[in-house]
Amino acid sequence: MASALIVLLLGCWLARHSEVWGGHEFLKPTISVSPSRVVALGGNVTIRCEGWYLSMKFFLRKAGHPKLQVRMVPDGTVAEFPIPSVGREDGGNYTCDYHSITDQNRWSYPSDPVKIIVAEPSYPKPSIYLRPSGGVSLGGAVTVWCRGQHLGVRFVLNKEGRHFPPVDSDRFEAVFPISNVRWEDGGNYSCSYHSRSEPFAVSYPSDPVELVVRDPNLPRPSISLSPPGVTAPGADVTIRCQGQRRDVRFFLHKAGDQNPQRHVDPAGDGAEFRIPTVGWQHGGSYSCSYRPRSEPFVSSQPSDPVQLVVAGREYPKPIIWVSPSRVVALGGSVTIRCEGRYPGMEFFLRKAGHPNPQVRSVPDGTMAEFRIPNVSREDGGSYTCDYHSITEPNRWSYRSNPVEIIVAEPSYPKPSIYLRPSGGVSLGGAVTVRCRGQHQGVQFMLNKERRHFQTVDSDGFEAVFPISNVRWEHGGSYSCSYHSRSEPFAVSYPSDPVELVVRDPSLPRPSISLSPTGVTAPGADVTIRCQEQHREVRFFLHKAGDLNPQQHMDPAGDGAEFRIPTVGRQHGGSYSCSYRPRSEPFVSSQPSDPVQLVVADGLESPAHPGLTSPIIAGVSVVAAVLLLLLVAFVCFRKTQARKGAAPRLSSPMVALKAPAQEDPTYASIDEGKETQTLEPDPGTDGLTYAELDGQVLQAKRGGPAPAPEPAQPSVYAAINVSQGPHSESPP
Repeated sequence: MASALIVLLLGCWLARHSEVWGGHEFLKPTISVSPSRVVALGGNVTIRCEGWYLSMKFFLRKAGHPKLQVRMVPDGTVAEFPIPSVGREDGGNYTCDYHSITDQNRWSYPSDPVKIIVAEPSYPKPSIYLRPSGGVSLGGAVTVWCRGQHLGVRFVLNKEGRHFPPVDSDRFEAVFPISNVRWEDGGNYSCSYHSRSEPFAVSYPSDPVELVVRDPNLPRPSISLSPPGVTAPGADVTIRCQGQRRDVRFFLHKAGDQNPQRHVDPAGDGAEFRIPTVGWQHGGSYSCSYRPRSEPFVSSQPSDPVQLVVAGREYPKPIIWVSPSRVVALGGSVTIRCEGRYPGMEFFLRKAGHPNPQVRSVPDGTMAEFRIPNVSREDGGSYTCDYHSITEPNRWSYRSNPVEIIVAEPSYPKPSIYLRPSGGVSLGGAVTVRCRGQHQGVQFMLNKERRHFQTVDSDGFEAVFPISNVRWEHGGSYSCSYHSRSEPFAVSYPSDPVELVVRDPSLPRPSISLSPTGVTAPGADVTIRCQEQHREVRFFLHKAGDLNPQQHMDPAGDGAEFRIPTVGRQHGGSYSCSYRPRSEPFVSSQPSDPVQLVVADGLESPAHPGLTSPIIAGVSVVAAVLLLLLVAFVCFRKTQARKGAAPRLSSPMVALKAPAQEDPTYASIDEGKETQTLEPDPGTDGLTYAELDGQVLQAKRGGPAPAPEPAQPSVYAAINVSQGPHSESPP
């Protein structure tokens, strides 16, 4: 009985001292590993055990290890067990539990187990950066970016005393946003990544990055340079940062510099940053801030910036010129071009007497253009240009040689401009621009936006600008002008513009048709239709030899109709059409096949073909009769002169022997009287009959002339053309 009582008392004592009295009363805690349960050898990991009640004592247990880790948490519910440099022996299963600090017999149930996997790093370390960088104001927002070199991995962000859930990413990077920044968010951050499944491959941890929280209650420091102003290369420069507090650390910031910030721990309330032997790489914008030494991740706002300008030029001077000419008419346009030797430069155009330069950034080329679209008198003067690197703005070039722009009032008439060939040129072909003025011994200029042509000195009235191997950029609107070669300069007005259209061989040729077809009567209406398969185009109608501006139309569909009302002879000719994409106004298709518009002649009636031959024959017979009568008269006069018996007549007579009488009858050949010629009768043996006027015959006999009657009988004289005028007719 006594021995049983001793055993019972011993059991009670052991139970009190083994802390298992009273059993499990509290809920089991949750256990987690931060930043990830997969950790690289040598990395950092923190095991967190979170209970439900305050004033607890937490115990971390590793399977197979009898030694426990213990944390007292009198004011919170979470205990942290960091493992700063993980070894292979740290891998394994962990659980945790807790009991009351005041009542050690009241225990929780153990947590679920968590496994830590330790792996040899095989992936390269990622890069880490903050947006924005350089510090964030209290209550602001910042984003931590972690970028690796593998896809489909899990990224983990690590900060002491802060837990971030890992991020699974299908890309090369992951984003960890932090909003409503608090004091505790300041600190050092690093990241890593590992594969998502076993066997696990892990990366090395990134380099750390600092998140600094700016305190608006800290006064802003001031900054100054010594010596001030532009600094000669090789000189010593001191940047001084002045605050109002002691026991602070000052930091110097340079805009765009990714290197670690320089810092100084001064004994007083200011710090000096010395830069010996200044070079171009030191130039830039500087500011400074400070942090209390007791709060290394709390900062003041930065000071106002100060510029360190290093004198000296390293790049060669650029070339400057004016296009189309440095002599320009008032109201004209001119472009100043500045060409350097290196890409990625910012160009400055400076006019003498003007303090503000014009600036152009050219990241991909070596030439900047400064256009003056409507030149005025104040635009005349001397210009230079220079440039510096976009990424290193303290590396400058020398200045160019000066160029002078002369602005003059136009006094010469405008020239004419035309293309040969006109109407468009094929890609890769050749075209010539001709400019013709009204003065000799001048300098001609060809102008096209964004294109430079050398001026041409001409001793004649015109200049030729050849363009070979035509490219797309040659298409556009051209104009020309001219001016005298010496001062005082006289300039012309600019010519009217002319379009150079480049034909695209890949565009299908359009079709053309007439309605109605065939020969068109004057006054009718004609429609010329141009058809193609593209929309959003502009159709042009061309007439061969026509120098007037081409008709064009912007149809809603894929065809256009050009109507010619009341057609006249001037509309006749050969027509073709082409089209241009509206987005490329100087690119054209090849022209269509030509179509002929034939307009009938409505002003003269053509003679009937059957009447032509009789008229010609009649005229010929009259001419022959007159000739024969003249010959007969001459012969008769000569015969009478030899006989001396014939009386002298006052008017020419021809002796004709009528078939019905013996005496000769004289027929007067009156030069003023029209004679009708008749067709010869085939049965008269070559005789031709002439109609004689009876009144004239009667007057010649000496008798009175009878009164004219409406129908006077005709007397015919037979003339044997074949025998001559003196032969008698056979009886």
